[in-house]
Amino acid sequence: MRLILLFGLILLPFAEIWGYFKFGSLYGWWFLLYLIVMAVLGWRLIQEEKTLVLSKFMSVMSGGNPMLLLPNINHLMAGGLFLFPGIFSDIIAIILLLFPIKPKEGRQNEFEANTFNKKKDSTNKSDVIEGEYRREDEPE
Repeated sequence: MRLILLFGLILLPFAEIWGYFKFGSLYGWWFLLYLIVMAVLGWRLIQEEKTLVLSKFMSVMSGGNPMLLLPNINHLMAGGLFLFPGIFSDIIAIILLLFPIKPKEGRQNEFEANTFNKKKDSTNKSDVIEGEYRREDEPE
């Protein structure tokens, strides 16, 4: 699997260069306009997802489920692929956008389950602390 992925990453720039010449000769200026529009759309997608990723990242750092970041990271990857000029990277980006990754909400990791149980236990207790009181600074 790693070999296929590595071969695909090495082959992608060569396929994109071949696509520049092939589609550029077929469509001319329209292809250049397409590349510019896709780069602008990719930049906009990255700008919009950046704020969502930062806010979700802060919630993950405070003990949330890290799987909640996957859809936003998926959109950031698609925006980066739209910025990379070419037909084949745009096809991969469209596939990433059409088939979103949804985290499973039923599964919890051990840390999140323990945190949830502690919060649940602390809400059931009252705020009253029972004990004896004696002032230390008063002479007896």
